[in-house]
Amino acid sequence: MAAAKRCPAPSPARCLSVVVPLDRSGAVPGSVRIRAARLRSGRATRPPLIGLTGGPGQAGVTFLEDYEFILPTPGRDLVLFDQRGTGASGLLRCPSLEGRIERGVERSTAACGRRLGARRSFYTSADSAEDLEALRIRLGAPTIALYAASYGTRVAVEYASRHPERVERMILDSPVGIDAPDPFARETLSAIGPVVRRVCRIGCGRADAHPIGDLKRLVARLRRSPIRRRVRRGRRTVTVRVTADDVLGLLVSSDLFTGFMRRIPPAVRSALGGNPKPLVRLKLGLDGSEDGESPSEFSAAVYAATTCEESPLAWDPAADPATRRLQARDALAALPARSFAPFDPRSGRRFGPLSLCGSWPARERPVPPPAPLPTSVQTLVLSGELDLRTPNANARQLAIALKGRLVTERGVGHAVLGTDFNGCATPAVTAFLAGREVPACKRGGASISVTRSGLRRVPIAGGL
Repeated sequence: MAAAKRCPAPSPARCLSVVVPLDRSGAVPGSVRIRAARLRSGRATRPPLIGLTGGPGQAGVTFLEDYEFILPTPGRDLVLFDQRGTGASGLLRCPSLEGRIERGVERSTAACGRRLGARRSFYTSADSAEDLEALRIRLGAPTIALYAASYGTRVAVEYASRHPERVERMILDSPVGIDAPDPFARETLSAIGPVVRRVCRIGCGRADAHPIGDLKRLVARLRRSPIRRRVRRGRRTVTVRVTADDVLGLLVSSDLFTGFMRRIPPAVRSALGGNPKPLVRLKLGLDGSEDGESPSEFSAAVYAATTCEESPLAWDPAADPATRRLQARDALAALPARSFAPFDPRSGRRFGPLSLCGSWPARERPVPPPAPLPTSVQTLVLSGELDLRTPNANARQLAIALKGRLVTERGVGHAVLGTDFNGCATPAVTAFLAGREVPACKRGGASISVTRSGLRRVPIAGGL
C-alpha cells in the first residue's frame, strides 16, 4: 500500500492507493494498483462518502473537484477513485477503439479483445465492487456511504449486495436498471415517446402537435434515403449525412442538454417539410460539442470489456460471430415492432451491444448469478424525467426493489445532481446524508417515496 500524498490537483486532497489482484481466484496472475483521492472534512463525524463515476470506463479522481462542488458533505470525508483499468488504476487501452466507441466498431472491438487476452474477463462490476471493499479497508472505515452516477450505480448496488453491513447509506443518481442493458436497447427506445411528449409539453414551437408521429415518419424516410448536405464548417466544406440512427443518437445525447432536446422535434418537422437545414445544424452542433476525452479520462477498452463480459446478450457468447448475428436476428424477429416505436427493430439491433460485442472473443468466465438486492441499506434514488440513457421507469423499478426513496426531477435528463436547476435534488441529498427526512420541494411537483407498504406520493420534485 502506498502512503498518502498530495494529489496533482488544486484541491487539498490526499492521494492513496491499494494493490488488488487482477483475478481474485489466482488463476490469472497480475495485480492492479487502485488510486484514490481523499478530501478530508474539517471534522468528520460520519462515514466517508465515496463517489462512483460512470461509463463504464470513466476515471474518478479527475472529477474530485466537480463532486466536491455538487455533493453536500458536511461531517464526511469525500473519496473518489479510479476504478480498475481507468485513470491511474492500471489504465487499460485499445487504440483501435479510442475515439470511435459510438460508431460501428465490430472489427476494432474484436482486435481489442484479442489484445487484452485473458485480462479482459476481470473488469466487471463485481471486480470493481471487491476493489471498493479493499479501498474501504485501506481507509480504515468500518462503514461507508456511496454516491454513484449512471453506470457507477451498478457497482454501488453490486457492492451493497455483497457487503450490506458496510454501507451506511447510498445515493443512486440516474441508475442503471435491474436487468439493463436490454440486448436491443428497448429501455431507451420505449422511453423516447414519453420523453419527447413531455419535452413538447414544455415547448417545441410548431412541432408541439404530433412530435411522435413526425419522428416515426422521418425515421421511415431516412431508412430509405438519408439526408446528405454540403455545408461550410469553419474554412472547410464538408458533407453531412443524417440517418435514422443519427436522429436516435441526437435524442439520447441531448438528455444531458434538455434545451438541445427541445430543438429536435421542430428540426424533424422541418425536415419532413423539405428543409433539412435545422437537423443538419443540430448534428453539426452535437459533433462540435464532443470534447474528445483522453484515454486517462475515459477508457474505451474498459467500456468494451465491461459491456461485453457482463451484459445480458441475445446470443450465445461462446458462439462464433456469424452464429451470434443469426441468433440476434432471430431474437429480434420474435419481438413486436411496436416495442421499438417510434424507431424500428433495426435501431434496436444497432443501438444495442451487438455492434460492440458481436465479434468480442468468447467469454471465458461465467457471469455470476446476481446477489440478493440490498433492501436493508438506506437508499435514495435520483432520476430525471427526461433521461433516455437510464430512463425514469428503470429508476422507479429499482427504487421499489430496494425499498428506497425516489426523487424524480422534472425537466431534467441524465445526471440529476449536476443539473439540479429546480433546486430539489440537492436539499434531498443533504437531508438524506444527514439522516433526516427528505424534505418536500417548495417548487411543487411530485415524486415517489417507496416504503415496505408500497408507493406513496409526496411533493418532492420540482417543476419548471
